Amino acid sequence: MAGTVRDTTGAIIPGASVTLDGGETTQSGDAGQFRFACAAAGQHDLQVSATSFAAKDIKVHVPQPKTELVVILQPEDVTTSVNVGEDSGNEVNAAASGTSQTIAGDQLSTLADDPDDLKRELQQLAATSGGLAANTTITVDGFQSSAPLPPKSSIAYIKVNPDLFSAEYRQPPFDGGRVEVYTRPGQSVFHGALFTTNGSPWMNARDPFSTSRAALGKQRYGFELNGPVRKKGSDFALTLEHRTIDNYAVVNAITLDDQGNQQNTIANVAAPQQLWLATARLGWQLNEKNTFTTSYNGNVNHSQNVGVGGTSLAETGYSSGTYDHTLRLLNVTTVSPKLMHEARLAFDWTGETDVPSATTPQVQVAGAFTSGGASIGQQRLHTFEIEADDDAILSTAKHLLKIGTQFKMYNVSDQLTTNFNGLYTFGGGSAPVLDASGNPIPGQTEIISGLEQYRRAKLGLAGGTPTAFNNVTGTPQVNFTQVRNALYIQDTWKVRPKLQIAMGFRYYLQTSPLTMNGATPRLGIAWSPDKKEKWQLHAHIGLFTGQYGTSDYQELQREDGVHRITSTVYNPIYNDPFDGATVIHSIRQASPHLQNITYVIDNLGGTHTFPHGWSVNTDVYWGRIWNYTRTLNINSPLNDNPTGPRPIAPNLNILQAANSGQGKANVEFFGINQHELKHLNFFFGAVRVDLIDNTNDDTFFTPQSSRTDAGEFAPRNGQGRWQIFGNGMLKLPEKLQLSTNLQVQSGIPYNITTGFDNNGDGNFNDRPQYAPAGDPNAIPTQWGLLVSSGGIGAFPRNAGRTPWTVHMDTNIERKFQLNNPKADHPQSLTFNVRSSNLLNHENVTSVGGVLGSPLFGRPYAADNGRRVEAGVRYSF
Repeated sequence: MAGTVRDTTGAIIPGASVTLDGGETTQSGDAGQFRFACAAAGQHDLQVSATSFAAKDIKVHVPQPKTELVVILQPEDVTTSVNVGEDSGNEVNAAASGTSQTIAGDQLSTLADDPDDLKRELQQLAATSGGLAANTTITVDGFQSSAPLPPKSSIAYIKVNPDLFSAEYRQPPFDGGRVEVYTRPGQSVFHGALFTTNGSPWMNARDPFSTSRAALGKQRYGFELNGPVRKKGSDFALTLEHRTIDNYAVVNAITLDDQGNQQNTIANVAAPQQLWLATARLGWQLNEKNTFTTSYNGNVNHSQNVGVGGTSLAETGYSSGTYDHTLRLLNVTTVSPKLMHEARLAFDWTGETDVPSATTPQVQVAGAFTSGGASIGQQRLHTFEIEADDDAILSTAKHLLKIGTQFKMYNVSDQLTTNFNGLYTFGGGSAPVLDASGNPIPGQTEIISGLEQYRRAKLGLAGGTPTAFNNVTGTPQVNFTQVRNALYIQDTWKVRPKLQIAMGFRYYLQTSPLTMNGATPRLGIAWSPDKKEKWQLHAHIGLFTGQYGTSDYQELQREDGVHRITSTVYNPIYNDPFDGATVIHSIRQASPHLQNITYVIDNLGGTHTFPHGWSVNTDVYWGRIWNYTRTLNINSPLNDNPTGPRPIAPNLNILQAANSGQGKANVEFFGINQHELKHLNFFFGAVRVDLIDNTNDDTFFTPQSSRTDAGEFAPRNGQGRWQIFGNGMLKLPEKLQLSTNLQVQSGIPYNITTGFDNNGDGNFNDRPQYAPAGDPNAIPTQWGLLVSSGGIGAFPRNAGRTPWTVHMDTNIERKFQLNNPKADHPQSLTFNVRSSNLLNHENVTSVGGVLGSPLFGRPYAADNGRRVEAGVRYSF
């Protein structure tokens, strides 16, 4: 028999006394967990008590179902009448799915200590829902806004992909998973820790595309302290952490020397980082029914040479300073043993200041290199966010009802200097054939690459005119306020002990832009068909909405055509682009009938428990998406000539965000779990994602043509078809503990383009075509013979696939007790060695996708190679 002890806020209670049938007694550990190794089959009495909490008696049946046994203690002196069910975990759960898991105790200790590595591992675990790892929402202590991770040592437990069909949540499962982090309360006696880790250059592998080793390492150190503020009823917790990361970016580009000769440019560019992380938490029991918690989280970071790497040369980099300061207030009121009220209020100040290494116009040579100043310019971003959540939870013998509202307000004040320095594009295309002296041969043309086009511009030869020049002028200041609000109600109805029904309804609306079509009902059912509840089956169906973030509205304002003017010149004079040129202007706007994205998702799955701690689970999702937002140029030229006739106004691109997109999804998940072996526990699973849309899940995605969707329905960028994942812990002799996390992903899609704007609509994302028979310009590829223009057929979007990636992180540690571990102030010393990408697998992130360019079809950038760091932690 195993379970976890928590308080009414969901926080873990360590040191609680747990007694089985009035006899054997144990204490909950640091993660609130307890375990009785030998509990006979049948019903048992469990008595749980802890300082400052009312004792609780429940009845528990053995063997336990897979759902977690959670004992919730009320504050002291509050009379409780216990309803066994939701707390005891003895019944099926309509909120459960195979992708859900709770990480605490030993399993939590297997995860990385470094916040960046921990975030990556949690994102990968959340990707079991079928969403992109990068789209994972991470929340802290029940607040809804995504937040930076606190130090791992302050975390009590983590929920990965809780009931994603609950009306409490907006985001659909395959659009991004969810990670909920809950921090520890302070303790009744003083405890703390000092820690440090170090990773030195000799311990780490070089980058896969670097030809030499570079200074690469990490130093991390900090302290923790928590304990009582007064003798009873209040506590505090403090942490402070600093990281110095000696990193570097690898440039792997094709450039030209002064004579115009092609050369490989491979360079290591230092990209150091300085990061500070601080947290403070104060808990106060105001009276027998009210518990108040306030917390502060601060992140202040500075990075250099951001944006450098791959085909981007060192001069394109910029230094970046960011900050994130969050103040959270939480009050939990136990109105009665059956009714609880939660009120949350948060203030979040975030900002970023970027200073480019150069301010000259940027030069993009398609598929070869990017030089010049950073396109973002000297920008400053400031956002002030207010979040206010209010929930009421009512528990009866048959129902668990939760009603709440989630309010957010964002005040944005940005200085957006994107493209104020200007951008030259060399995309290649048709050009005169040159003789040996560099003179054009009359009547002869050929298709040249962007690099050859740049070479001719550099040497003053015919055909060296840039494809286009683009810049923005005006005032960079963008200010606005966005308000979001959601109302929801969620009820879990225990029809009978082996049958539950979950019903929910959510309504979401927002401003900037205004959308009000956010009514989304949800329904779930769970059933255990066998007497011993070894089988648990569940099904869900629900509607979901998307949302328009502040970055979406920010981009609409950035190119409004009034305060900021976006200009494009085709075939400009290099270094004097507006001389005698016809200027094409571009504006962004939202459709007057803009609505929110709408998803409908079905889910069917189940879990089967086997003897000796084995279980398997599977889930299948089907999804359909309407009102998908994407951007079309509704005033594109009618004859593919940028200066040609247009339907609305001459020489103007009107980029309108509208609901013209659609999509569908099919996701299958399978997992196997072992949690009872004495020396080994592990989880292993796989998810297959078949998600097709014509928007790339991007409000400002534009198809290659505004007049046809031919070839546009395709997988999203970054979405591999298969993901295989696992984590495990092995107890070795001499009290050594080995843990590992594995993440394998099939190749991610990338687009194949020509490098230039074939149809003059202002979007340089045109794809090649299949070559007609006998075309001398045909280029052989794995997809057949292709040409940049003048071909036949529609070449599909995102046809390329990168190689498979394999990330394996491992940690081995040994803990030494320095005194009695049951003392009020136990002391210990823990040593560990951790490695990320232990296999040193070449995890490619970029492959050349510009047809005919020097890097076409070649990988040129990858994730870090193997990283190793050693650490020591003194706890008292």
